[in-house]
Amino acid sequence: MRPLKIALLARSYWEESQLHGNEEGGSTRQLAEAVAALGHEVVVLSQSPEVRKLKTAQAGALETWVSPREKHRSLLTALRDRGAKRTYAHPKVYSDALSLREFLSRRGPFDVLWAQAESPDGLIAAILARQGVKLPPLLVQVQALRSRLQKGVAIFTEKAPLGLAFRQAARILVNSEMTAAGLLRYAGPGLSADALQAKVHLVPPNILRAFLRAAQESGSSPAPMPDRVLYIGALTPVKGALLFLRAAPKTEVSKRISTFVLLGDFPEYNKRLIRRWEEAQEAARVLLAGARVEYLGHVSSFEVIRQMRLARVVVLPSIYDGFARGVVEALMLGRPVITTDQVGASPLVRAHQCGIVIPPGDSDALAHAIDAVLSPIVPFADNARRAGQLLLHEFSPEAVALQISRHLSEIALPPK
Repeated sequence: MRPLKIALLARSYWEESQLHGNEEGGSTRQLAEAVAALGHEVVVLSQSPEVRKLKTAQAGALETWVSPREKHRSLLTALRDRGAKRTYAHPKVYSDALSLREFLSRRGPFDVLWAQAESPDGLIAAILARQGVKLPPLLVQVQALRSRLQKGVAIFTEKAPLGLAFRQAARILVNSEMTAAGLLRYAGPGLSADALQAKVHLVPPNILRAFLRAAQESGSSPAPMPDRVLYIGALTPVKGALLFLRAAPKTEVSKRISTFVLLGDFPEYNKRLIRRWEEAQEAARVLLAGARVEYLGHVSSFEVIRQMRLARVVVLPSIYDGFARGVVEALMLGRPVITTDQVGASPLVRAHQCGIVIPPGDSDALAHAIDAVLSPIVPFADNARRAGQLLLHEFSPEAVALQISRHLSEIALPPK
């Protein structure tokens, strides 16, 4: 496998490390470094707002380019963005396309353009940059897709930009079978369902090295506290936070000394959501007689690990989540998991029999699942510890990088 020169377009390359104080960088950065360690040259094209104060940075074979619209705004940029919205059905891409075009011409030629699809802005800029520049095959890696609820069903938004990206892609990597099934919504003119499905390949997301080290040390960590139930996620209906508060008083364990812990915060200021949340808090307080509720808010990565270790069971009751790394992280720390069948990582829970998978939005089912997992006669905790050891290698940046590298090589050097 010869070394490749790869342009990685990733909006969140710096964000996780900046927001959480992780000097090792976030999952995208660690994966890129692992790909570079295989001998490839990875040039990172970053659109993250967190890199505004950073200049071009070197990290081994890595180099970062910063989107000009994240550095500064101007009247000319605003006018270009407005024109881009009318022409390409998506704003804020034209100035990026101009800069990308110049950068790729100067730093190229590249063997592959590897694009993260958590936000389509950069994908569209990359495709627009093809104007006047000969670019390599496009590998799209779908880390997550934004969703909204309509009649209880998750609907992907921004279909036009992502549809364009998927038509241009030589290969599409997805993080779960559930995400792969959802991509069929983008089939249409210029891209049939069969052609789209032929491009899609499953590659799991990598877990941060801090969690991997914590999991390896979990054998010497303190035992979990009795009847301690941990919810992890944003305090939104989509993530199941309100469902968790409704389910807690319905459990049998709530009638004795137990603790329900919520770890997470509001993703944005929303008066209506905050009012609903406060009403749910008060209702839970009235109904929970013997049990207590702890609200931890947003905490550091170290504290997330500590709270998972203290818990007897970790609950991620999302109405929809393309994967949910929290499921794998909890299992790596040896904690059983309760999640829904609309979470992409839920097959791991079923396959290893290390928790319970419930329908989304069902507080009764969640309450019964909590009682079942906390029962001393079930093997969920032992199964979770065994599953965690098996998953340590599968989700490491190095293991995922090997899979990514194979796909990059296959589209850069197709068989004759």
